[in-house]
Amino acid sequence: MTSRDSASPILRVRGLTKTYRRRKWIGSAGDEVRALRGVDLDLCAGKTIAIVGASGGGKSTLARCVAGLEPATSGEIFFRDQKLGKPGDARHHIQMIFQDSGASLNPRFSVAQALLEPLAIRQERNLNTSERLRQVGLPETLASQGTSQLSGGQKARLALARALAALGESGAAVLILDESLASLDLSVQAQMINLLVDLQEKRGLAYLLIAHDLRLAAHLADEIAVLFEGQIVERGAPHRLFAAPAHPHTAYLLKTLAAPDGSSRA
Repeated sequence: MTSRDSASPILRVRGLTKTYRRRKWIGSAGDEVRALRGVDLDLCAGKTIAIVGASGGGKSTLARCVAGLEPATSGEIFFRDQKLGKPGDARHHIQMIFQDSGASLNPRFSVAQALLEPLAIRQERNLNTSERLRQVGLPETLASQGTSQLSGGQKARLALARALAALGESGAAVLILDESLASLDLSVQAQMINLLVDLQEKRGLAYLLIAHDLRLAAHLADEIAVLFEGQIVERGAPHRLFAAPAHPHTAYLLKTLAAPDGSSRA
């Protein structure tokens, strides 16, 4: 990865809005709910931005729009200089891992079958299953085992391997982690963090981390963006943001959620 690659954003979000219409009863148009209100975001290769905020603030909606899983109402999303808009535009460059890793796995599949499934995105058929498993710290002997037999930590690693398979090996890409570490116990979570950091350094991956855990956000992120009522109201390096919050919602999060020590791996 060149210095230019690391300095230039590979993901740019401009003026992103998302509005839902909430029906009150049959035949009624109902009210409009503005989940996102003009979000701007830049993410560089090899960097991590954490999106934090209270529940209902629009974090997961932002993640799903960036991943192309649902359309934005307005605004633009670019991967490098390519504007993403049509369904499927993002899938070669942006993948998302959800909080419940097991929910994305077909319980009837073996581990090998689960790894092969994302290749349909890349219109490929061949996959070095052993190498993919080793890449995420899983033993080759798991290939024939059913996905329903895996532990929570193994499912999290398999979900990561599937996302990487869908992205291929074509340079830097964006991985969205939507609370995907939240349900893991602390020892497994620490192992996953080390794995993610290692993969980021080797491949130049960019991470968009959706998190409630402020300590986790402070540890993993180079920058934190605070999302409140669909708008980014404050952003900055973790140590600065948590030491002297400028927006009332940031201060509220620090009081109501586990307050971090302000450290960062950056």
